[in-house]
Amino acid sequence: MLVLLLSLSANAMSLDEAVRGAIETSPVLDVAAAQVSQAEARVRQADAGLHPTATASAGFFLQNEVEFNIAEQMSEVLPEAMAELIDPSAVDPIVVQPGHQFAGSIEVTQPLVVVPVWKARKVAREGVVLAQDEAGAMEQQVTAIAVQAWYASSQVRVLVEDATRGVELAERLVEKGQALVTHGVAAPDQLLPFERALATARANLAMAQEARTTADGVLEQITGLPGGADAFEVPDSAPTLDTSLAAIDRPDLVAAASRVRAAEAAVALGRSRYWPVVALQGGVTYLEPEPGFGDNLNWKVGVGAKVPLYQGSTRGRVSEAEARAQMARAGERASRDRAEVEVRGAHGELATAMASLAEREEAARFAAEAVTAAEKRLSGGSGSLLTLQQAQAEQLAADAQLTRARAQAARAYTGLELAMRGAP
Repeated sequence: MLVLLLSLSANAMSLDEAVRGAIETSPVLDVAAAQVSQAEARVRQADAGLHPTATASAGFFLQNEVEFNIAEQMSEVLPEAMAELIDPSAVDPIVVQPGHQFAGSIEVTQPLVVVPVWKARKVAREGVVLAQDEAGAMEQQVTAIAVQAWYASSQVRVLVEDATRGVELAERLVEKGQALVTHGVAAPDQLLPFERALATARANLAMAQEARTTADGVLEQITGLPGGADAFEVPDSAPTLDTSLAAIDRPDLVAAASRVRAAEAAVALGRSRYWPVVALQGGVTYLEPEPGFGDNLNWKVGVGAKVPLYQGSTRGRVSEAEARAQMARAGERASRDRAEVEVRGAHGELATAMASLAEREEAARFAAEAVTAAEKRLSGGSGSLLTLQQAQAEQLAADAQLTRARAQAARAYTGLELAMRGAP
């Protein structure tokens, strides 16, 4: 890489510093981080579907009292001769249902086979991956904005450098003209074109400095860092198109693939509602006073299954999830096609910029040689100040065009890197 050196302030920032600053201060990425945390919370919520549940209940009841007298029952079923021997009043009745009773119970359920919960956990985990990949895609967008602002600042500073050199050249020409007038070699009116050129150069410098202030302000707003862009690097050569296409690996493509996986997981979740649910259940019940038949404390343990027979809404949800999965697959294909188109376009721009850079380098070399020749002729007495001024103006223009060509090549190279990887 060829580094283009600029006369910059001490707090000039590099491209990497600009990108890091934009990422650290971007509120969009703060939102993305919050979305990742939200997705992680959904994972914990989905995992809770496999945890046991325990419920406790208690109550005091007033109810009709039910008694059971075995003597009365026996007198009804025994032969009449034997029934006369039984006196029901001599037998205490058994209270089957007391008139008031306290009841307390604890029930525990442990899911064993819950396909919807398993699928929901997968959906939640895919959601975390998707949120992380979406954050990466947002970071890619923030990076692109920071790169654009950095290059805008860098290029404006190059314009300031060009304008400064233009002022210096115009001042030297005026000084030479004044010396020639002093020695009687040139007439005073011959200085007018050079003085007008100096005034124009100073006006151009003032406009360039104002543009630099604006560009540096935009860069600071995006990155949170004061100062302007540092020197940019000019590529030595451009990679081949096949190499560029093979190197495509962007965060937005990763996010598109995650959307497909998340959508497919949602389809599986919808279909899982057709599966039975099996759970282990157990409980303990305490009754006071003790019932006539039974104990104060009773328990039960069992395995139960719930089988869905008909769920009309489930079919609709599955169809909707399948449509979203199809859209996600189409979106992924579109993203990859778009990335390839962007890489092809960026590669073409870089190839054009590199060709233009080679032409500008040759033109700048010829312009420098022309100035040297004009200075020699002027020193030998066979040239004129106007000829030298024209040669130097052409050199200044050639140098400015070369600087812009270098900036365009550097920007095109970074643009290709953004198109391939989403980051410089």
